[in-house]
Amino acid sequence: MTLELSQISRLGFGVSGPHRGDGVDRPQTLRLIHEAIHLGIDVFDTAPKYGDGEAERRLGEALRDAERDNLFIVTKAGIVDETGRRDFSPAGIRSSLEGSLKRLGIDRVDALLLQGAATGELNDDLYGGLAQLKADGLVRYIGASGRGEELDTPITVDIFDLIMAPNYAGMPDDQTVRLQTARDNGKRTFAIEGKNGAKQAFRLPLGKADRWYFGRQLKRWMDRWNGAHVAPNGTLSILEAFEWSLESNLTDCLMIQTTNSEHLQQLARLAGLDASPGAA
Repeated sequence: MTLELSQISRLGFGVSGPHRGDGVDRPQTLRLIHEAIHLGIDVFDTAPKYGDGEAERRLGEALRDAERDNLFIVTKAGIVDETGRRDFSPAGIRSSLEGSLKRLGIDRVDALLLQGAATGELNDDLYGGLAQLKADGLVRYIGASGRGEELDTPITVDIFDLIMAPNYAGMPDDQTVRLQTARDNGKRTFAIEGKNGAKQAFRLPLGKADRWYFGRQLKRWMDRWNGAHVAPNGTLSILEAFEWSLESNLTDCLMIQTTNSEHLQQLARLAGLDASPGAA
């Protein structure tokens, strides 16, 4: 039986960030995906932009040994590659999806998200193209990902079933209102950036993945120094921050990104999944 949006696990795994190839070797990514499935996580999110398709290829390789109908696979379209090149035309979105399906080795995705589409990039032609992807059986649900006002149109348009957006302790009030509006309009929310509610910790770049996280942390410091808008530092421990996001009534599925097996098990337990040794 195909997994429905209403049946998915409360925790999802993001094949992104260091899993795009610059922070984690492929065997480690595959091992963590298999472990996530073993723990009861059934939502996996990626995008063609991540590593110019490398993240999708890794997820696709992991899916070869998985029960496809028991998983909810999400990818994105609109941002073509790591350079940030954009194409939100109906033809561009279809071409992007076809490439994603090939890399993933599957014949459909459960959800396709428009990745940070600006209001001016949304129009009736695009909505018609998205509806045709559904009609053709290539996509089951349509969504949009973003961090702010780019979500204001998708949360009011019927073609969109879900949004992917930050939801963390201490988040600005306007973002909370945005998520509540989405909920009031019947949209599901895949929450991201739960760790923003945690105290910022200094992480020495010891291993390959640590260097990736340190680079991202350094960029946040530099952005804040240069006056860019950066989420303020939180006050919770890292597990408390993720627990806050999980328990929020505006979160349907909390997306996490980790390179550590122990952290994955801890978060699975927070989400009420069976993370004990030998769990099915």
